[in-house]
Amino acid sequence: MRISLFYKILFLSILVLSLSLGFGYMLLEHQILRQTRIQIEKDNRLLLLELTRSLSLPLLKNDRMSLEDNLGVFEHSPGVLGVYVFDRQGVLKGRIENDTIGGNGIRNLASSPFPGPGGETQNDLVFRHFKKRHLYRLSTPILFQGVEVGKVSLFLSDAPYEAVRARIARSFLILGGGSLMVAFLGSLFLSAYISRPIRSLRNATERILEGDFVRVPLPALKDETGDLVVAFNRMALDMEHKERLEKALIRYVSRDVAEHLISHPELIHLGGIRQEVVLIFADIRNFTRLSSQLPSEEVVQILNDYFNSFIDEIFLHHGSVNNIMGDGIMIVFGIPQFSDSHPDNALACALSIRNRIQDLSESRKKGGLPSVQFGLGLHIGEGVVGHIGSKTRMEYTVVGGAVNIAYRIQEEAGPGEILVSDSLWQRLSGNYDSFRQTSRQVTPKGLDEPVLVHVL
Repeated sequence: MRISLFYKILFLSILVLSLSLGFGYMLLEHQILRQTRIQIEKDNRLLLLELTRSLSLPLLKNDRMSLEDNLGVFEHSPGVLGVYVFDRQGVLKGRIENDTIGGNGIRNLASSPFPGPGGETQNDLVFRHFKKRHLYRLSTPILFQGVEVGKVSLFLSDAPYEAVRARIARSFLILGGGSLMVAFLGSLFLSAYISRPIRSLRNATERILEGDFVRVPLPALKDETGDLVVAFNRMALDMEHKERLEKALIRYVSRDVAEHLISHPELIHLGGIRQEVVLIFADIRNFTRLSSQLPSEEVVQILNDYFNSFIDEIFLHHGSVNNIMGDGIMIVFGIPQFSDSHPDNALACALSIRNRIQDLSESRKKGGLPSVQFGLGLHIGEGVVGHIGSKTRMEYTVVGGAVNIAYRIQEEAGPGEILVSDSLWQRLSGNYDSFRQTSRQVTPKGLDEPVLVHVL
């Protein structure tokens, strides 16, 4: 289940604030009750001790009227629920009751057996809860000449303090509620502030995956979020730069070669290795005569039109444009690694190039524009594949005798002809019987031995 960061921060903030407010209220309530207990004990203890001194003789004489007269001091005292006097046997000798809702319950508590040794003393303060009200009992023995003759119990309610406690609790809740509302609005702002740039980063990341290297606007405040946005923009700029370099590299070599060099930068050094490659040379026939008859700008346009018409076919067949030499082009198959499919790929590429050239030439003739014809030569052999040049400028190319033979075979090709060396022809696995082909011996310039070629 996916939950937005905005809601996570918001819910977490509300939870923390609510828990803080709840625990704060519980702590406040506890402190109010504690202070109420202390205050009740403080207000009544001395008065109760003085009362015991005046009750000893009436209790011994069993003078009920005197007992109740002495107890009358509590009759209209706020919070007093009842005062009870017992003799040593626990018999009730006198009482006053102000409670109107729980007299029987208090009387039952008051008539509980008189405590023995180790029980309540004059300092005992018993806290009870009775009928949803906090009930306090303050008990102390009645002494006559140091001898215990009875007990008096004073029951009090914290009702007089209830209004004060309610006002304090209400003020706390109002203050806490206001704080919670302010914190809620603050958490809304904080959640939006944090999640907005993160959403922008997510959207920008998705656009980068689609090839759009967009930048994320910086947030208004400078903090860790802003640092993240700055770092992301730097990353996007760097990725865009590398993408441009990769696209530029792919314009010169095949994607296979480009990806190999990008994935293995340690291989980019001067030097090379010997391996088998398939080479295609294509060159315009009678280009010298054509270039002498046309303006240079038009010659350049003709070259661009023809190269543009078939270079995509090279990459489609997994070849690499190794070099464009004026009116000619050198194409290599088998770099960075040679496979058994490269001979057939090379011949299929050469056939596609010828078709593209013928289609463009017919189109130009219909438009009254000059057209050209290419001759193509194909050969397979070993060459040294690697980086040639200097530390600051190098070229990934192939050198060796196989390159020279392929170039010389191309020179023997007529307009529209494809010459395939016999060594390459023997390596083909496809069926090319549908193509009209002948074989002939050629002795390319610079070679001592004749070469058997197949003409398509």
